[in-house]
Amino acid sequence: MTPTSPPKQKFRRKIFYVNPRFQGGAALVFSVAVVIGGALFGGLVYRDMRQALWEASMQGHYQMATPFEIVRESLLWHLAGLFAGISALGLVVSLLIERATKSGIRRCIEVFRASAEGDLSTPTGDAGLSEFARFGQHIDAARLLTLAQVREIREEAASLAGGVSTEEFGLRWEDLKRKIRRVAT
Repeated sequence: MTPTSPPKQKFRRKIFYVNPRFQGGAALVFSVAVVIGGALFGGLVYRDMRQALWEASMQGHYQMATPFEIVRESLLWHLAGLFAGISALGLVVSLLIERATKSGIRRCIEVFRASAEGDLSTPTGDAGLSEFARFGQHIDAARLLTLAQVREIREEAASLAGGVSTEEFGLRWEDLKRKIRRVAT
């Protein structure tokens, strides 16, 4: 008998979609940076080109084939400045977004570690990106639910410590164990 090879699994590409809400702020900041750079570039180029062409027309330099020969050097410097400015501004914006993201993640990790050590009362209070503030609100809501369940268990345990009949104690004890399991998982 020959050994059979396992059936080949068909490769399926997984597509992960990112919520557009997480991209909106960053895209808006980058768009504003490009618009400001473009407006600055347009204003400076218009001013310098108009001045260069005016001076050329006043001096009678009509022997040049195209107006580009008059403005070539100035235009190249402006294009280089535009490229460098937009690149630098994009880098600064990227670094600021990365810093805010790290701050938000750091605060959420601190809250999760505090929760693991039993501190469920410290609010998240993240000052980073709005997405992390919303995530922190979800964490706080889950922690409040857990705290409410723990309070309910404590009250039930305190009521069991009082004088109750054996049958009632057995029923309430099973209910209390079910509540404890629900919180523990």
